[in-house]
This record gives sequence, C-alpha cells and structure tokens, in this order.
Amino acid sequence: MQPHARTGYALSVLAAVVWASTAPGLSYLITRYAIPGLTLALWRDLLIAVVCAGGLLAFRPALLRIGTRAIVQLALTGMISIGMYHALWLWSVTLNGAAIAVVLIYTYPVFVALGAWLLFREQITKAHIVALALALAGCALVVRAYDPAILRISWTGAVIGLLTALTHTVYVLIGQRNAPSISPWTTLAYTMIFGALTLVALALAADYLAPSTRSYLWSIEAPSAWVILAMIAVGPTLGGYALFTQSLRYIPGKVAGLISVIEAPVAALIAVTLLGERLELLQVVGMALILVAVVLPRFAARVQQTATLVASRG
Repeated sequence: MQPHARTGYALSVLAAVVWASTAPGLSYLITRYAIPGLTLALWRDLLIAVVCAGGLLAFRPALLRIGTRAIVQLALTGMISIGMYHALWLWSVTLNGAAIAVVLIYTYPVFVALGAWLLFREQITKAHIVALALALAGCALVVRAYDPAILRISWTGAVIGLLTALTHTVYVLIGQRNAPSISPWTTLAYTMIFGALTLVALALAADYLAPSTRSYLWSIEAPSAWVILAMIAVGPTLGGYALFTQSLRYIPGKVAGLISVIEAPVAALIAVTLLGERLELLQVVGMALILVAVVLPRFAARVQQTATLVASRG
C-alpha cells in the first residue's frame, strides 16, 4: 500500500470511530431533555459552521476566497448533503426505526461507487462489489435488523431511507472532486453554513405548518444541554467530517465510504461499554463481516499485483 493510501485509510477509520460517538450523544439529549431532533441538527450544524468559518476568518481568510462558481457548488452541496440529509435522516429514523435507518443510510457506499464509475470512470472491481455486499450484511446484523421487533419498514420509509443515502453520496462525490483544489476546512465551512440555513428554513416551515408551544428553533433551554450539544458539534461531528473530508485527498470516495461503515460496530461497542448493552452472536458476526469488507478490496489488489509480478518474471 502506498504511503498516501495508508494515510487515507487511517483518516477514514479515524473518521468512522469519531463519528460513532455522535449518535449516543444526540440520543442522550433527545431522551434526557426532550429536544426535537430537527432542533439538535440545526444548532449542531450552525455551531460547526461558526467554528469553521470563524477559525478561517481569524487564521486563514484566504481559504474562504474560492470564487463564485465554487461557492455556489458548495452551497448546493450543503443544502443537499447537510441540510436535507440531516432532515431526511430524522424522518427515516421516525418511519423505520433507528436500526433500519442505519442499514439504509449505509447503502450510500454503493451509490458512491456507482457515481464514481459514472462521473470519474473509476472501475468497480468484483472484490469491491463483494465487499459492499458484506458490509451491508454486516451492518444489518450489527443493528439486529433480523429481529422482528426491529424490522419494520414501509415503501415510504424505504424511499426516505434511500434518499438519505443519496444525499450523503453527494457530499462524498463532490468532496472527492474538490479535494485536490479546495481545503477540507473550506468545504466544511461553506457546506455547514448552507446546510444550517436549510435546516433553519425547514424548522420555520415546521413551526408554521404545525404550530405548538415549543418552537423547533428555540427548544433548547437547559444550559447543560447547550454545553453537551456544543461538545458533540465541535468534537465528534466536526472531527468526523474533517477527517473524512481530508481522507478524500488520499483515497477515492468509494473506498472511504466503504471504510466508514466501521462506524456501525464501533457505535455498538460504545453502547456496550457505556450503556451496558449486550452483544448477540449475530452482531459479532456482523462486525467480523464489516472488517473483512474493509480490507477485502485492498487484499485482492495486492494479490493481483503479486500475480502480475510473478507472471512478468516468469
């Protein structure tokens, strides 16, 4: 494996590990403080946007000057793959339950591979196809999608879940395309700004269409909730996005996307460690399948390279 590829793999793995702690933190806020998910998504993304944009303005303002065309592209990316993505994710969890929503979102590496083939003419090898299938199967086992009490899905839920995967695919493909020329921090700043603005618009629309005593914009009251949300925003969420976006400078999006499925078993292990949950045998099998899926394409490539070398010397 080339040094730059090793760097990309390491960054992708770290991104998945860091991201894995986001869901338990947000789940705690929803349960403990009864904060709507849309409110959490909105303020989390807004906090990230403020940190990224403020940091660049203070220390590297030149990175924000990328031209009107690039800004428009990142604005559309933020609206789709940050704002709409987070809103669709919440809708998917509501319709499908958290477990099935996770399985559906992790179909996105399939869409990334197809998109890279169509846009960048990247070859999809048989090993990568097998790895994607193993990753999806492993993810389903890790979240216990085999349990009849968990497995509930409608056509509407399936469509929303797959749209969640498609909107996240946009971020990966655009990130890969811009990686050589635009700083990951610039990408994060602009996409989070426009993603947060999209969520503000959705929150205002929700307040207008379904008025209640609590506004989606102003549902966080406890100071401790703000502190926890800020820690989640500038910690695992920002860290995960930054590491993943940086990894796209070293490895293709289809590889980084496949590696990111590691987030599912890591999140399960966090739940076991912190929440006292127990792992079932099939969940352990699922974790093993995901690990095999992550290393399979690179292992197959190494075998092919070795066979080619031996043949050339013979």
